[in-house]
Amino acid sequence: MAQVVPSSHPPSLRTASPPVIESNTRPAPGAVPLPGSAECAVTSLGTDLRPTPILPGAEDAPFHDDHPASPDSPTRRVWGAGDKEEVRKKVRESLLKAEEPHTVADDYWKTGIVQAIAISSIFENVTLAVITLNAIWLAIDTDWNTADLLLKADPVFIVAENLFCVYFSGELMIRFLAFEQKRNCFRSGWFVFDTVLVFFMVTETWVFIFFSENPFGDNTAILRLFRLLRLTRLMKMFKSMPQLMILIKGMMTAMLSVSYVFFLLIVITYIFAIMVTQLTADAPAIHEAYFDSVALSMYSLLIYGTFLDALSDFCDAIRAESPVVLCIVMVFIGLSAMTVMNMLIGVLCTVVDEVSLSEKEALAAEEVAHEMRKVLKTIDADNNGMISINEMKQILEVPAAVQALAKVGVDPVGMMDFAEIFFMDDKGRIIELQFERFMEMVMDLRSSNNATLKDIMNLGKQVNIKFDQQKKDVKSELQSLDAKMEANFTRVEKMVSDLTNAVRQGRISGRVG
Repeated sequence: MAQVVPSSHPPSLRTASPPVIESNTRPAPGAVPLPGSAECAVTSLGTDLRPTPILPGAEDAPFHDDHPASPDSPTRRVWGAGDKEEVRKKVRESLLKAEEPHTVADDYWKTGIVQAIAISSIFENVTLAVITLNAIWLAIDTDWNTADLLLKADPVFIVAENLFCVYFSGELMIRFLAFEQKRNCFRSGWFVFDTVLVFFMVTETWVFIFFSENPFGDNTAILRLFRLLRLTRLMKMFKSMPQLMILIKGMMTAMLSVSYVFFLLIVITYIFAIMVTQLTADAPAIHEAYFDSVALSMYSLLIYGTFLDALSDFCDAIRAESPVVLCIVMVFIGLSAMTVMNMLIGVLCTVVDEVSLSEKEALAAEEVAHEMRKVLKTIDADNNGMISINEMKQILEVPAAVQALAKVGVDPVGMMDFAEIFFMDDKGRIIELQFERFMEMVMDLRSSNNATLKDIMNLGKQVNIKFDQQKKDVKSELQSLDAKMEANFTRVEKMVSDLTNAVRQGRISGRVG
């Protein structure tokens, strides 16, 4: 009798795996299947139940209807099972935390009286106030102090100079002592700048007192230069008012455009100067007063026609002598004062606006890069300076780095969706990125960026790469499904074959039928 045992394979959701019948009998060669028998039914299904060759190892693979993502798919290779949501959760938690960006105070001692004074906002505000008072005092000293040397000046000037020198020297010494590593003071540009100014101030105030006469002889310009250098200390106020620095950088950037506008103005003035010089030859009153030569005509047109100084008197004098010249002057005023000068204002406003935007973005990008580099130094296990997907996950778990990304308009949570694009090449292989390339790609994710043709082309490229990967995944899944179906067909074929052999040998009674 044949022994019926349950199959070791789990049932499919589509068809349950029939029991496997073990039999010791084999069908007789050339035997004809009986009508209505299982063998006949199997024969009617077709001569071959295997649509494709069985893959190696597929015979023992269970058949499932729900197929999980392939282990070699891009998502699982990049993140691993369940990693992406875990990282998203940690990034959201990091967004709730804040950390101050790196400043010179990071190089100070963490405790101590000197450190507390150096980082105090009161100390900084008092210093700015003293700088302002010193600038005002320089004007008083210039008007009322006629002595070449401080030793020969009135006592009020001597006392004031010594007080300023004592304060600035003490302020510099406090900041120097606040550094935990003294060599780090040279990394602060403002500290080096103040050191140079204090050196010149101490030289003028406390060193030159040992000289009864001017050490430079009759040349007093050098002593005046020492005093004028103090005015550069006002630049320190830019640190507390960055908008001033943005305006200055905007003007420096606009110099080329402004020079073109000035050149255009000079050309227009030169052309009209020649015209009015020749046309006023028969009007001696205005010719001698305003247009006696081309140079004088350019001067008159610039002062009265461009800068509009005493314009009514200028135009009334011309109107009394020559209405034609007055019309020409009016045309010049429309071109120079109303067109070119307003165009100059527009150029300056546009450039300053662009510089302001670029400066803000540069500061934000610098802060992000600084935080990223600082975190990378602590997590870069292989010290190769490259960023991998795992290192990026660790970076996004640091609150300071997440806050820096949020400041420049990059969604740290949304970066998770671009990890596959960042760290996969065209062939779908996991790669590492150089820090500069990684930062460039991160800054491209800012919400304020406008889409360009380059972005569209990159999008098409990424879509093609993703599509190719999906094709490979689908093909892999189909091959796996085909192998599992082949294994199930093989088991069914074997079961039917065993059942047919049992019927032929008469081992199964009518009760089995």
